[in-house]
Amino acid sequence: MVRPRIFVSHSSGEKKCADHGCECIAYRDAVAALLTEVGCDPVVDQDVLKTNSGPWHPKLLRELFSCQGTVVLLSPHALESDYVFEEAQLSMALWEVREDGFLVLPVMLPGVRRGHLRKSRLARLDLGRFDMVDWPPLADATAPPTKVGERLRALVEQHGSQPHPKVTEYIANRIEDVSAAALSDIARELGVAHIAYASDHANYVVSAGLLTERPVDGFGAACAMRKALVSLLPLLRHKEHRQDVVDVVVPFARVPQAAASQLRTLRDTSQEDRVALLTARRTATAEMYVRRASESPAPWPLHTPVPRPGMDFVTGVITDIHEFLADRFFVFDALDDEVHEWLARKEKESGPVTIVLGVQPDAEMVRRLLAAFPKLLFLFSHNQVDASPGTPEHARLQSLSLSQEHEMLSTHREFSP
Repeated sequence: MVRPRIFVSHSSGEKKCADHGCECIAYRDAVAALLTEVGCDPVVDQDVLKTNSGPWHPKLLRELFSCQGTVVLLSPHALESDYVFEEAQLSMALWEVREDGFLVLPVMLPGVRRGHLRKSRLARLDLGRFDMVDWPPLADATAPPTKVGERLRALVEQHGSQPHPKVTEYIANRIEDVSAAALSDIARELGVAHIAYASDHANYVVSAGLLTERPVDGFGAACAMRKALVSLLPLLRHKEHRQDVVDVVVPFARVPQAAASQLRTLRDTSQEDRVALLTARRTATAEMYVRRASESPAPWPLHTPVPRPGMDFVTGVITDIHEFLADRFFVFDALDDEVHEWLARKEKESGPVTIVLGVQPDAEMVRRLLAAFPKLLFLFSHNQVDASPGTPEHARLQSLSLSQEHEMLSTHREFSP
C-alpha cells in the first residue's frame, strides 16, 4: 500500500524550547503520530538525520522532493527560522508544479496569530491562501485539532490508501505495469486528482478512481468508469488481470454503497435471522451486490441453489445447500453444533456464506431455511420481492432501476475478456 510521505516543517530543539518554556517538540511529535495513525509516513528531521551525515539541511530538502505534502508548524521560532522559510518556499513550488497534487497545510501553534505571520518573513509566501488550521492556546499539545486529521485523510484517500484498502491494493497490483503517462491520462478521464507522471502512486490513484461509486441514469448513459476501462484494459498484458479488474470495478461503480452498508450491517448482527430482500430481475445482480459488500478481492462465499426435482421447493433448496456445504467446505452435517462453530470461524476468515435465491419469499419459507441454516446469510432477489402481502419484514436493499440493472450487467459482460 502506498502511504503518502508528509514532511513536517518546524523549528524546535530541546535547548531552544527549554530556554523559552514552550512545547514545540510536543506539537511536532503529536503531528507525527497523527500522520502515522491516518495512513501517512511522517518525514521528520531527527529521523532523517539519524542515518545521514554531512550538511543536514540539503538532505532534508532532498527528502521533501520525494514527499506528497508538508505540514508547516508555525511557532514563534518558525517565524524567525531561515530553514522553515526554505522548506515552506520549496513546498509552495511543489504545490504549484504538481497542480494542486501536493498538500501544504500550515498549522498556527499557540503564541502565533495571523498578524504575527503577516509581519514575518513568511508573509512573502502568502500561506494565507491555504486553509490554515489554528491550534487553540488551551488545547492539549498531544491532541492535534480535528481539522488536521480531516485534511490528511483526504490526502490518503487521494493516494488510494482508503477507503477500500484491500481492493485498492488488489487493483493497483494488476495495473502496476501500465506506464505512468497512460495512468495519468486515465486519472484525468476519471476526474481524480493526481501527481502527473508519478509512477510511484499513479496506479493507486487510478484504482481509487475506478472503485468510486458512479451511478448512471440507465442503459447507454455516458460514464467515466466505462471510458477509463476502454483505455486501461487493452494495456494489461495478462488476460486474467483484465477479468479481475472488471469483476471488482463494475460492482463498486454501480451497486449503491448504501446497499453494501446494509449487507455489512446484516453480516455483523448477532441475530440468527440474517435475511435481505432485493428487487432485481437477475440473480447475477444479487451476486454483484454481494461482491460490492464484501470489500475484498475474494467475495464472500456465495451459492445460488437449484431445487431438487421430486421434492417441494424448500426441501429441494435445503438439500442443495447441504450438498454445496459438503462440496465446498467438506461440511457433511449442517445441523451439528460443531459445524455451526466451523461456519462461524469461516465467516471471520472470508465473510458469511451467502445464499442467493431468485424467488419471492414467504414467512414459512424463511422460517424453514433459518431453522436449517441459522449461520448463513440469505439474499432473496426477485422483481417483485416485496410486492406480496405475505413478505416477511427483513432488510430491503436499495435497488437499481430496470435500466440501471441492465446497464450494470451488460457492462460487466461487455468488458469481460
